[in-house]
Amino acid sequence: MDILIQKIMLATDFSDASQDAIHHARWMAGALGAELAVLHVFEPSGWMVPSPYYYTPGFEEWVNASIEKTRQKGRDALEALAQSLGDDIQALFVEGSPGKEIVRVATEQGTDLLVLGTHGYSGWNYLTLGSIAQFVVRHAPCAVLTVKPDGEREEKNNPSPVRPA
Repeated sequence: MDILIQKIMLATDFSDASQDAIHHARWMAGALGAELAVLHVFEPSGWMVPSPYYYTPGFEEWVNASIEKTRQKGRDALEALAQSLGDDIQALFVEGSPGKEIVRVATEQGTDLLVLGTHGYSGWNYLTLGSIAQFVVRHAPCAVLTVKPDGEREEKNNPSPVRPA
C-alpha cells in the first residue's frame, strides 16, 4: 500500500506550542513536495458576556469592539504566517469551536495530513481546558501529527541529573 501525502494542513493558534508544528509542517511539505495550507480557528464564544443582573452602558459595544480587534489580529497573523511560508500557501481563517472546525475544514479540503502543536496538558489543566489535539486525532479524516513544544521534548530526552540530598 502506497501512502501518498499531497496536501498538508497546519492548524495553528500562534502559541509557543504551535511554533515547532510550523517547522515540522514546512519541512514535511518541502520533503514530500506536498501542498501546504495554514488554518486558524477564531473562537469568539470564549469572550465574557454582560451579567443579566446589571446593565453597564457601553459594555456591549466595548466587548464587540474587542472581539473585532482580536479577530483582525488573528487574520493578520495568519496572513503573515502564510506569506512567511511561501507565495502559494493557502491561508484559511474560520470561526467556531477549534477541534470541530479543524476536522470540518480538513475534510472539506481533502487534507492528507494535519499538523498541529499540543500544549501537553495533563491532570487538572487537561480536565478543565480539554484537548483540541486529542479531539482532532479522534475525529480527523486523515493522519494527524501532533508536535510537542521543543522545551518539553528536551526535558524528557535530557532529564536533569538526580542529586542526592
